[in-house]
Order: sequence, then C-alpha cells, then structure tokens
Amino acid sequence: MPATPYHLGPGLLIKAVAPRQFSMAAYSLTQVVIDMESGYYLLHKNFPIHRELHTFALGGLIGLLCGLVVSRIGAWLARPRLVVGEALTAEYRLSVAVLSGIFGGLLHPVLDGLVYNDIRPFRPFSSANPLYGLVSIRMVYLFCVVTALVGAALLLAWERRPRRL
Repeated sequence: MPATPYHLGPGLLIKAVAPRQFSMAAYSLTQVVIDMESGYYLLHKNFPIHRELHTFALGGLIGLLCGLVVSRIGAWLARPRLVVGEALTAEYRLSVAVLSGIFGGLLHPVLDGLVYNDIRPFRPFSSANPLYGLVSIRMVYLFCVVTALVGAALLLAWERRPRRL
C-alpha cells in the first residue's frame, strides 16, 4: 500500500522516548516520498512496484534530502516571530531532521523487505532480499501497530503531564 501508515509506528515510539532528538516530520516525509514510488507503479499496474527508492542507498539519500527540506522549511516557518517548545524546535533542527530522515530512509526498506518479495534493499550491489520471510507479515504489522500505540500513548501522557511554572 503506498504511503502506508504502518511505517509511522516506530517513528512515533522514538519521538515519544526522545522528543528532542527525533524529527517526526522528517521521518514521516521520508516514508511518504519513498512510498510515492510504489504508488506510481501500482497506479500504472507496472510491476514490480518496489524499485530503486526502496533500497538502503537511495532510501538513505531520500531521508537526507527530506531532513534538509524539513529543516529549511521549519526554520523559515518558525522564524523569531514564533515561540515554540523544545520538542517542536527539534523537528526542524538540522542535525536532528537529517538523522531522523536518514533513519526513516534506512528503516523503510527493512520493514518492506520483511513483507514484500520484490524489495531489493542492497541494490545496486545485490539483487537478493535476505530480509524476506525472516518473520511473518503479521509480526511486522503487529510491531508497527504496537509501536504506534505505545508511542501515541506516551506522547499523550507527556503532553498531559503537570507543568511547572
């Protein structure tokens, strides 16, 4: 499925555990951009639908570029006229956004590689997919759903905590 929400689960959990060290915006943008490739090929009924962007090399590069975009746009939107919290500021801090984007770009082929047999994560060096079938599809989806639920619960708890004046 293009732009699957399942990929967001691990990102939510990381954001909840390390809110100032992770950019959910860069991570999420990376997931969507990579899955646009699948959406295009699926829409045109051109198989395989997972191609070059679903590799570690290009996935990481897409993540880097998405991190740079989030950093620049975020810095522009939050110019000195706005006062934002530390966790929100981390969303567009250059190093945080770039590393979060790269992480998303590298995790994407891992998650999809476990589920789809047309993924070639090590391309151009290898056409093999040693990830496929390591765990059941159900386990991959369960992992993504559980990390999303735990991450969302932690983020809500974090937001509802009493504030010091």
